[in-house]
Amino acid sequence: MATLFTFPGQGTQKAGMLTALQQFDLGRQLLAQASDHFGENVLLLDSELALKNNRNTQVALTICGYAYASILRQRNIMPDYVLGLSIGAFPAAICAGIITFEQGLDLVAHRGELMASAYPAGYGMAAVIGLSLPVIQKFISDANALGHCLYVANINTESQVVISGKNESLSYLCELAIQCQATSARLLKVNVPSHCALLAAQAEVFARAFDSMALKRPQCTYVSANAARAMFQSDKICDDLTHNMARQVHWWETVAMLKERGVTLAIEMKPGSVLTGLCKTSMPETIAVAMESENIDNLAMLMQKYG
Repeated sequence: MATLFTFPGQGTQKAGMLTALQQFDLGRQLLAQASDHFGENVLLLDSELALKNNRNTQVALTICGYAYASILRQRNIMPDYVLGLSIGAFPAAICAGIITFEQGLDLVAHRGELMASAYPAGYGMAAVIGLSLPVIQKFISDANALGHCLYVANINTESQVVISGKNESLSYLCELAIQCQATSARLLKVNVPSHCALLAAQAEVFARAFDSMALKRPQCTYVSANAARAMFQSDKICDDLTHNMARQVHWWETVAMLKERGVTLAIEMKPGSVLTGLCKTSMPETIAVAMESENIDNLAMLMQKYG
């Protein structure tokens, strides 16, 4: 039996997610630590307006994800594996002891600024549910031949795919998908075109932030959602963190690999529950729960039974 901690990406952010950490002693401590590090009160990031800024969102999600993982570990709920989606890879890496909390905060702030400055407006992501990957790939190929700008970004399940590109192109694809009987096709709360070649140049610039940083060997197994594999070597993990903004996400394949490795309990850190749904779809025999909808006492009981 093994336990997996999952860390959500952008689109899950919501006002109040940092303020909620104040009910925990450790939450207050980490909020103060982050505020001291930045020289600003990070609770100012905890509003709908502030979270429209890409840098703020990435910082807030990193604080939130790492704080809840730390709160669970304080209750002796320990992960064997950590897996993050996009920005979620950074709190996962902090949780695994690969980078420090402060290093992670600096990295995600820089990452968010790079991504936002490259595409300040007009780009984003959309999720299509109910159509197969080959069908969506054909739609994208035909649309791009007409002058649109679209890329497959995330392969979440057999019938759930996330697309990146220009907003007008995403709207075009969503309308086409609905016409072709997709269950759902909608824009996400993400204002940059992640996980595609549009961010390749920014990933190369971001790599310089790691030049003087010594990554440590993970204390629990770090899993890449882009490579769909467990990683142990510092150089491989560094490359994964550096370039994950521009690389396609293979969530479905990654979770299938973890199922084969014996994961029996998957716990998603706040503020999300999307990854829990994806885990339930891809490995139905595994108990998958989100902190968003479970109290910690229940998680402790699940840990004793399934972890």
